[in-house]
Amino acid sequence: MKKNKKQKLTYATVGLGIILLLPFALPQLQLLFTPATTPIATSEQLLTVASWNVENLFDAEDDPDNPGDDEFTPKAWTRWTAARYKMKLQHLAEVIAAMQPDILCLTEIENRRVLSDLSRVLAQRYQWHMPFIMHRDGPDMRGIDVAMLARWEPVATHWLTPLPVQREILVATFEPYGRPVTVICNHWKSNLGNAEDNFMTRSAEALCVRQWVETKLSESPTSAIIVTGDFNDDIDSHIMMEIAGFSLYYGTPTSPSNGILLNLSGMLTGDKRGTYFYNKTQIWHSFDSASVSPGMLPDAQDSSPWQVITNTYAPFALPQQRDEYGHPIPFRRVRKKFPDGIVRTTNYNGYADHFPIRMQLQ
Repeated sequence: MKKNKKQKLTYATVGLGIILLLPFALPQLQLLFTPATTPIATSEQLLTVASWNVENLFDAEDDPDNPGDDEFTPKAWTRWTAARYKMKLQHLAEVIAAMQPDILCLTEIENRRVLSDLSRVLAQRYQWHMPFIMHRDGPDMRGIDVAMLARWEPVATHWLTPLPVQREILVATFEPYGRPVTVICNHWKSNLGNAEDNFMTRSAEALCVRQWVETKLSESPTSAIIVTGDFNDDIDSHIMMEIAGFSLYYGTPTSPSNGILLNLSGMLTGDKRGTYFYNKTQIWHSFDSASVSPGMLPDAQDSSPWQVITNTYAPFALPQQRDEYGHPIPFRRVRKKFPDGIVRTTNYNGYADHFPIRMQLQ
């Protein structure tokens, strides 16, 4: 599908300088793992925020201006047909409808058309309406972007561009019930390729987000800010903690004093925080997480307009999203060499290779 030209939205490019900010006192917060079968509370004054790497959400048409979509066409080796695209949309909608998000961050999105199709399937099959779409075509070489679907119309939208050939960062502010909250959607550089180059790229992305957040908090210390997405880095990495300033908190401070946000995945233990399982090393990774401003913690001394509700933050996985070992079931075609030496192709008709994360605010 041919991509739409970039929309004229508010655009901001942030430099890589570090602005020091006095550390915030982080009060104790008991957030425990919530099984996917636990129903989330519903109320007119509550807000549910989720984030999901949906693994290559491409349509089945070739876009001549986007070489990154060439493998996701009917004649390519992936056999990405209209029928498989339809199945992918239905599987994603099934999980999203179960999560019932008011604001949903999405990564690995080809274009606006797939977002419109996903919104339509959600409304028609599950009566879950997310009519507001935040997206623009970015510079990524694979042709994938970050985006948001929402039940609320944003009052402001910004795009940050840390590097000219990497995915942009989407910043959207909403005012549900007259109370503002800013959600920042990220998809940082993957671990494929040169490790040193990847480290430098993710460091630049981390600094870009940090500078924006520090500027916002210096102007309004009680702002409600959520930084979420697929960071392609574990929550205790040097980039996440030292450069981005996403502190981990287990009940007592254990992170550097220069932390500016609280990474909620720090409250989860072991594989309970895992959203991506790397088969080659058989290791769970906490690549998908959410960090919030200090005022969003329950019982914060200087509270934000929204607080995270205890025991509502966790990776989300329906039973049908997991294989027999509890790992995410992807949606893709793979080549695999069998013991007889023959290479065969296999279709995995799951959901995505990442689990989403979800939280509720009050």
